[in-house]
Amino acid sequence: MTLLRCIRTEWLKLKRSFASWLVLGNGLFVPVLVFAARLRHPHNLAAINRAPKFWEGMWTSMWQSMAILMLPMFIILITSLVVQIEYRNNSWKQLHTSPQPLPVIFAAKLIVILTLLVELLVVFNAGSYLSAVVPGLLFGVQAPAGPIPYHLFLTRNLNFLIDALPMVALQYLLALHFKNFAVPLGVGMGLWLGAIGMVSWQYSYVIPYTYCTLDYFATSGRQVVPHSPTSIQTLAAAYFAFFTAAGLVLYMTRKERG
Repeated sequence: MTLLRCIRTEWLKLKRSFASWLVLGNGLFVPVLVFAARLRHPHNLAAINRAPKFWEGMWTSMWQSMAILMLPMFIILITSLVVQIEYRNNSWKQLHTSPQPLPVIFAAKLIVILTLLVELLVVFNAGSYLSAVVPGLLFGVQAPAGPIPYHLFLTRNLNFLIDALPMVALQYLLALHFKNFAVPLGVGMGLWLGAIGMVSWQYSYVIPYTYCTLDYFATSGRQVVPHSPTSIQTLAAAYFAFFTAAGLVLYMTRKERG
Protein backbone atom coordinates (compact mmCIF):
# COMPACT_ATOMS: atom_id res chain seq x y z
CA MET A 1 0.00 0.00 0.00
CA THR A 2 2.88 2.37 0.74
CA LEU A 3 4.25 1.86 -2.77
CA LEU A 4 0.83 2.44 -4.35
CA ARG A 5 0.38 5.69 -2.44
CA CYS A 6 3.82 6.82 -3.49
CA ILE A 7 3.07 5.99 -7.14
CA ARG A 8 -0.17 7.99 -6.99
CA THR A 9 1.75 10.92 -5.55
CA GLU A 10 4.29 10.72 -8.37
CA TRP A 11 1.49 10.73 -10.95
CA LEU A 12 -0.01 13.85 -9.39
CA LYS A 13 3.34 15.61 -9.73
CA LEU A 14 3.28 14.99 -13.49
CA LYS A 15 0.00 16.83 -14.05
CA ARG A 16 1.71 20.17 -14.59
CA SER A 17 4.64 18.75 -16.52
CA PHE A 18 5.25 18.02 -20.19
CA ALA A 19 5.10 14.25 -19.67
CA SER A 20 1.82 13.78 -21.54
CA TRP A 21 3.04 15.97 -24.39
CA LEU A 22 6.23 13.93 -24.64
CA VAL A 23 4.20 10.72 -24.85
CA LEU A 24 1.87 12.11 -27.51
CA GLY A 25 4.58 13.92 -29.46
CA ASN A 26 6.98 11.00 -29.63
CA GLY A 27 4.26 8.41 -30.08
CA LEU A 28 2.43 10.19 -32.90
CA PHE A 29 5.34 11.82 -34.74
CA VAL A 30 5.97 8.96 -37.19
CA PRO A 31 2.28 8.00 -37.68
CA VAL A 32 1.37 11.63 -38.45
CA LEU A 33 4.13 11.85 -41.06
CA VAL A 34 2.94 8.62 -42.70
CA PHE A 35 -0.67 9.77 -42.55
CA ALA A 36 0.22 13.10 -44.20
CA ALA A 37 2.23 11.34 -46.91
CA ARG A 38 -0.69 9.06 -47.77
CA LEU A 39 -3.11 11.96 -47.89
CA ARG A 40 -0.73 13.79 -50.20
CA HIS A 41 -0.50 10.83 -52.61
CA PRO A 42 -3.94 9.18 -52.51
CA HIS A 43 -3.40 7.59 -55.94
CA ASN A 44 -0.90 5.19 -54.32
CA LEU A 45 -3.27 3.96 -51.62
CA ALA A 46 -4.89 1.14 -53.61
CA ALA A 47 -1.55 -0.42 -54.54
CA ILE A 48 -0.20 -0.02 -51.01
CA ASN A 49 -3.26 -1.62 -49.43
CA ARG A 50 -3.20 -4.56 -51.86
CA ALA A 51 0.30 -5.62 -50.78
CA PRO A 52 0.12 -9.25 -49.56
CA LYS A 53 2.13 -8.46 -46.43
CA PHE A 54 0.81 -4.97 -45.86
CA TRP A 55 0.86 -5.08 -42.06
CA GLU A 56 4.37 -6.51 -41.81
CA GLY A 57 5.63 -3.88 -44.25
CA MET A 58 3.86 -1.15 -42.31
CA TRP A 59 5.44 -2.37 -39.06
CA THR A 60 8.91 -2.38 -40.61
CA SER A 61 8.63 1.15 -41.99
CA MET A 62 7.01 2.59 -38.86
CA TRP A 63 9.42 1.06 -36.38
CA GLN A 64 12.58 2.18 -38.15
CA SER A 65 12.34 5.73 -36.86
CA MET A 66 10.81 4.67 -33.56
CA ALA A 67 13.47 2.10 -32.64
CA ILE A 68 16.48 4.11 -33.77
CA LEU A 69 15.40 7.68 -32.99
CA MET A 70 12.14 8.37 -31.15
CA LEU A 71 12.28 5.67 -28.45
CA PRO A 72 15.81 6.50 -27.20
CA MET A 73 15.04 10.22 -27.33
CA PHE A 74 11.88 9.71 -25.31
CA ILE A 75 13.66 7.69 -22.63
CA ILE A 76 16.44 10.24 -22.26
CA LEU A 77 13.95 13.10 -21.92
CA ILE A 78 11.26 11.47 -19.78
CA THR A 79 13.60 10.10 -17.12
CA SER A 80 15.18 13.51 -16.64
CA LEU A 81 11.76 15.18 -16.58
CA VAL A 82 10.36 12.89 -13.87
CA VAL A 83 13.37 13.39 -11.60
CA GLN A 84 13.80 17.09 -12.35
CA ILE A 85 10.36 17.81 -10.88
CA GLU A 86 11.90 17.39 -7.42
CA TYR A 87 14.94 19.52 -8.25
CA ARG A 88 12.89 22.24 -9.89
CA ASN A 89 10.48 22.48 -6.95
CA ASN A 90 13.30 22.04 -4.42
CA SER A 91 11.22 19.28 -2.82
CA TRP A 92 13.75 16.50 -2.32
CA LYS A 93 14.25 17.34 1.38
CA GLN A 94 10.51 17.39 1.96
CA LEU A 95 10.17 14.05 0.18
CA HIS A 96 12.96 12.47 2.22
CA THR A 97 11.47 13.62 5.52
CA SER A 98 8.23 11.82 4.68
CA PRO A 99 7.64 8.33 6.14
CA GLN A 100 8.26 6.74 2.72
CA PRO A 101 11.33 4.42 2.74
CA LEU A 102 14.00 5.33 0.22
CA PRO A 103 13.58 2.10 -1.80
CA VAL A 104 9.86 2.86 -2.14
CA ILE A 105 10.55 6.38 -3.43
CA PHE A 106 13.11 4.98 -5.86
CA ALA A 107 10.76 2.24 -7.07
CA ALA A 108 7.76 4.55 -7.41
CA LYS A 109 9.56 6.96 -9.72
CA LEU A 110 10.96 4.09 -11.78
CA ILE A 111 7.51 2.50 -12.13
CA VAL A 112 6.07 5.82 -13.29
CA ILE A 113 8.81 6.12 -15.93
CA LEU A 114 8.16 2.56 -17.13
CA THR A 115 4.42 3.21 -17.26
CA LEU A 116 5.01 6.28 -19.41
CA LEU A 117 7.14 4.12 -21.70
CA VAL A 118 4.28 1.63 -22.06
CA GLU A 119 1.92 4.53 -22.78
CA LEU A 120 4.27 5.67 -25.53
CA LEU A 121 4.11 2.25 -27.20
CA VAL A 122 0.31 2.17 -26.92
CA VAL A 123 0.00 5.62 -28.50
CA PHE A 124 2.47 4.71 -31.24
CA ASN A 125 0.69 1.48 -32.14
CA ALA A 126 -2.71 3.14 -32.12
CA GLY A 127 -1.39 5.97 -34.29
CA SER A 128 0.23 3.49 -36.68
CA TYR A 129 -3.04 1.60 -37.10
CA LEU A 130 -5.03 4.77 -37.75
CA SER A 131 -2.46 6.07 -40.24
CA ALA A 132 -2.81 2.77 -42.11
CA VAL A 133 -6.61 2.54 -42.33
CA VAL A 134 -8.00 6.10 -42.15
CA PRO A 135 -6.58 7.39 -45.49
CA GLY A 136 -8.28 4.51 -47.29
CA LEU A 137 -11.57 5.29 -45.60
CA LEU A 138 -11.32 8.95 -46.57
CA PHE A 139 -10.70 8.17 -50.25
CA GLY A 140 -12.92 5.12 -50.56
CA VAL A 141 -10.03 2.70 -51.03
CA GLN A 142 -10.37 -0.94 -50.03
CA ALA A 143 -9.01 -1.80 -46.59
CA PRO A 144 -5.50 -3.27 -46.30
CA ALA A 145 -5.24 -6.91 -47.31
CA GLY A 146 -4.72 -9.71 -44.84
CA PRO A 147 -5.44 -10.02 -41.12
CA ILE A 148 -3.47 -8.04 -38.58
CA PRO A 149 -0.79 -10.32 -37.02
CA TYR A 150 -1.63 -9.32 -33.46
CA HIS A 151 0.56 -11.94 -31.80
CA LEU A 152 3.58 -10.98 -33.89
CA PHE A 153 3.15 -7.27 -33.17
CA LEU A 154 2.57 -7.87 -29.45
CA THR A 155 5.70 -10.01 -29.23
CA ARG A 156 7.82 -7.45 -31.04
CA ASN A 157 6.50 -4.59 -28.93
CA LEU A 158 7.33 -6.56 -25.80
CA ASN A 159 10.82 -7.23 -27.11
CA PHE A 160 11.41 -3.55 -27.82
CA LEU A 161 10.15 -2.69 -24.35
CA ILE A 162 12.70 -5.08 -22.85
CA ASP A 163 15.41 -3.75 -25.19
CA ALA A 164 14.80 -0.26 -23.82
CA LEU A 165 15.03 -1.19 -20.13
CA PRO A 166 18.81 -0.70 -19.75
CA MET A 167 18.51 2.82 -21.13
CA VAL A 168 15.72 3.57 -18.66
CA ALA A 169 17.72 2.29 -15.69
CA LEU A 170 20.97 4.06 -16.60
CA GLN A 171 19.26 7.35 -17.45
CA TYR A 172 17.36 7.13 -14.17
CA LEU A 173 20.62 6.59 -12.29
CA LEU A 174 22.16 9.62 -13.98
CA ALA A 175 19.10 11.81 -13.43
CA LEU A 176 19.06 11.00 -9.72
CA HIS A 177 22.78 11.58 -9.32
CA PHE A 178 23.11 14.91 -11.14
CA LYS A 179 21.07 17.97 -10.25
CA ASN A 180 21.84 19.69 -13.55
CA PHE A 181 19.33 18.61 -16.19
CA ALA A 182 21.95 18.95 -18.92
CA VAL A 183 24.25 16.25 -17.51
CA PRO A 184 22.01 13.16 -17.89
CA LEU A 185 20.67 14.63 -21.12
CA GLY A 186 24.15 15.14 -22.56
CA VAL A 187 25.49 11.79 -21.37
CA GLY A 188 22.43 10.01 -22.70
CA MET A 189 22.67 11.71 -26.09
CA GLY A 190 26.37 10.92 -26.29
CA LEU A 191 25.85 7.24 -25.44
CA TRP A 192 22.96 6.94 -27.87
CA LEU A 193 24.77 8.60 -30.79
CA GLY A 194 27.91 6.63 -30.05
CA ALA A 195 25.89 3.42 -29.96
CA ILE A 196 24.43 4.11 -33.40
CA GLY A 197 27.94 4.37 -34.77
CA MET A 198 28.91 1.09 -33.11
CA VAL A 199 26.00 -1.03 -34.37
CA SER A 200 28.13 -2.77 -37.01
CA TRP A 201 30.90 -3.61 -34.51
CA GLN A 202 31.13 -7.34 -33.84
CA TYR A 203 30.80 -6.77 -30.10
CA SER A 204 28.08 -4.12 -30.27
CA TYR A 205 25.87 -6.35 -28.12
CA VAL A 206 27.88 -5.27 -25.06
CA ILE A 207 26.55 -1.71 -25.49
CA PRO A 208 22.98 -1.57 -24.14
CA TYR A 209 22.10 1.58 -26.09
CA THR A 210 22.36 -0.45 -29.31
CA TYR A 211 19.69 -2.98 -28.38
CA CYS A 212 16.64 -1.32 -29.92
CA THR A 213 18.51 -0.72 -33.18
CA LEU A 214 19.99 -4.22 -33.25
CA ASP A 215 16.60 -5.76 -32.58
CA TYR A 216 15.01 -3.72 -35.36
CA PHE A 217 17.67 -4.73 -37.87
CA ALA A 218 17.36 -8.38 -36.84
CA THR A 219 13.55 -8.53 -37.11
CA SER A 220 13.29 -6.44 -40.27
CA GLY A 221 16.13 -8.23 -42.05
CA ARG A 222 17.44 -4.93 -43.38
CA GLN A 223 20.94 -5.39 -42.02
CA VAL A 224 23.01 -8.29 -40.77
CA VAL A 225 23.62 -7.82 -37.06
CA PRO A 226 26.59 -9.17 -35.06
CA HIS A 227 26.00 -12.51 -33.39
CA SER A 228 25.56 -12.32 -29.62
CA PRO A 229 26.13 -15.19 -27.15
CA THR A 230 22.51 -14.92 -25.97
CA SER A 231 19.36 -13.04 -26.95
CA ILE A 232 19.26 -9.25 -26.88
CA GLN A 233 16.37 -9.41 -24.43
CA THR A 234 18.39 -11.54 -21.98
CA LEU A 235 21.29 -9.09 -22.13
CA ALA A 236 18.89 -6.17 -21.72
CA ALA A 237 17.28 -7.73 -18.65
CA ALA A 238 20.70 -8.35 -17.09
CA TYR A 239 21.85 -4.78 -17.72
CA PHE A 240 18.55 -3.45 -16.38
CA ALA A 241 18.94 -5.41 -13.15
CA PHE A 242 22.54 -4.23 -12.74
CA PHE A 243 21.84 -0.54 -13.47
CA THR A 244 18.74 -0.55 -11.26
CA ALA A 245 20.63 -2.11 -8.35
CA ALA A 246 23.51 0.33 -8.82
CA GLY A 247 21.11 3.25 -8.99
CA LEU A 248 19.35 2.20 -5.80
CA VAL A 249 22.63 1.75 -3.91
CA LEU A 250 23.94 5.14 -5.05
CA TYR A 251 20.64 6.78 -4.17
CA MET A 252 20.50 5.30 -0.68
CA THR A 253 24.16 5.95 0.15
CA ARG A 254 24.39 9.45 -1.26
CA LYS A 255 24.99 11.97 1.52
CA GLU A 256 23.24 14.83 -0.24
CA ARG A 257 20.06 13.76 -2.02
CA GLY A 258 18.90 16.92 -3.77
